[in-house]
Amino acid sequence: MNSELLQTFLKIVEYRQISQAAESLYITQAAASNRLTRMESLLGVKLINRVKGNNTISLTSYGQQLVPIAQQWLQLTRQVNGLKEMADYHTIRIGSSVEVDQAILANILPPLLQDDSLLRFHLQIASDTDIYNLVDNDLVDIGVSFVESSRHKIVTHRLGEERLVLITAPKSTYPDQLEANSLSRYDEVFIPYNDSFCKWHDLCWEDKFPPLAQLASAIDVPHYLISERSWALVPESMAQFFLAHNFAIRILKLLETPPSLPLISITKSDKASSPEVKRFVLNAQAALFKSHQDNNFG
Repeated sequence: MNSELLQTFLKIVEYRQISQAAESLYITQAAASNRLTRMESLLGVKLINRVKGNNTISLTSYGQQLVPIAQQWLQLTRQVNGLKEMADYHTIRIGSSVEVDQAILANILPPLLQDDSLLRFHLQIASDTDIYNLVDNDLVDIGVSFVESSRHKIVTHRLGEERLVLITAPKSTYPDQLEANSLSRYDEVFIPYNDSFCKWHDLCWEDKFPPLAQLASAIDVPHYLISERSWALVPESMAQFFLAHNFAIRILKLLETPPSLPLISITKSDKASSPEVKRFVLNAQAALFKSHQDNNFG
């Protein structure tokens, strides 16, 4: 039985008027009448006596029998709901860049919440440097970043790797496969992911030429692919995100393979072995592996 129906019935019993019961529940009189009718239909009995011209109702014998049952039912419902407040919830505070959040964590975290009703996440978006600071200052339990850095009492663990893929505007004039020298830095939407990527990038394109745009994150790249020559290198999960959300992009194959971006988990040494963090790491690795298996970027 729906608790909402039982509550409405008891309010009608309390006030002896449907209109006052409805007012106490902040619903219309018609809504209260409909709930009462639904209850009578579900039980197959008449619960109140309605007399034309008389606003005050009286209970039938069935209605009188239902009152203590309804009261007990609602009491049990409140006790069950109270168990939720007493539950041993465990919250994981996560620091992440916006691109890791949108393209990776958004696929990893919801299934974890479905599997564990007591699990809660608190997600904080930050730059890669700030993610390490958040972990270092115990403001988050775990960070996720494309940048690996060595710090005292900080433990890093490689969750996996993100390949970089070349994307352009959908009507670009580039062939499906091309070499780096076919791309001009003047047309690039550039994101300096980490030192390893920047060193490789400098070998392919001279850094003395300014890019079309330099962004802190890959999340906004499609907005900057403003011409048929604009291009960018983005993590494959980000490219998948763009396609899934109907961003207009074209994915090409760059013959010079960019270095993969390491996806790093960052924790304090005293938290690295906690069950919640270990489970998050294992599930993140599994989800990332599956994501790579499912894509068809070649």
